[in-house]
Amino acid sequence: MLLILLLSMPCAFANDKKLEKETTIFDETFSWQVMAGLTVYKSSSIFKDVEQQSVANYLDISLLVDLYYRGFFIQTNHRRASSLNLGLEFGYQLVTNKDWQFDIISKSYLSGYDPQYIWDEKENITPLFKDLPARSSADGIGFRYSHYYENAELSIDLATLAPRSSSDGWVANIYYSHLIPYRNWDIYFGTELTYYSQKVVDYYVGIDADEALEIRPEYYPGNAFSFQIEVFAQRPISEKWTFNTGLSSNYFSSNFQNSPLVGQSNETQLMMGVIYVF
Repeated sequence: MLLILLLSMPCAFANDKKLEKETTIFDETFSWQVMAGLTVYKSSSIFKDVEQQSVANYLDISLLVDLYYRGFFIQTNHRRASSLNLGLEFGYQLVTNKDWQFDIISKSYLSGYDPQYIWDEKENITPLFKDLPARSSADGIGFRYSHYYENAELSIDLATLAPRSSSDGWVANIYYSHLIPYRNWDIYFGTELTYYSQKVVDYYVGIDADEALEIRPEYYPGNAFSFQIEVFAQRPISEKWTFNTGLSSNYFSSNFQNSPLVGQSNETQLMMGVIYVF
């Protein structure tokens, strides 16, 4: 069973990250919130021969902690169907207005992978991925502009990966989410477009000369993009418990698809679970 630490944003469409709970330490006030989550999910991968194999691959237990202090924040948006892949975000609010916000942001824009951990047993690694070096996640640092509407949010990121990731390069990301309340449900519809520079794509799905095999020929891709659509819904069960479910689909362009490592253009994830608020 996978245990991870996630840090999340409690309000979907608000530029004020201050939370309901506060604690004073050394005369300084922190706002915070703590939640625990249990999620069951089914997902596919663009990589060839990569599938969920054991019960542990279908379960996720997470501790969700929101933190805000004098413009500094740590978060993930747990109101997204693809939240398991998004990981932690942290940053600082440079400019805050009623309808928009401008931040320094640091987050992961693409999950890394290691063949030794994709398969439960090392001897089960397929020949295609044998002795292939691990790729670290695309952790970037950059700027985010967010605009808030009554029931929607638009955010635009521009980030470089050079300081925090082995992949180097840069990414641009546009995300839009719209909330539709229905009875006791909050339903979020989201779309996301991400552009990856040539260095990013080459690091993740390219094959260098020293990595090439007969079944894994050299491959030097150019820049690429991915496009994601998702729907996420949540409903309170009680004062402390919330039920969540969601579906996301992520399409990758041809420079990803043409890699010898990639078997399909689309990744899909279906998830459902519960969150307990302390």
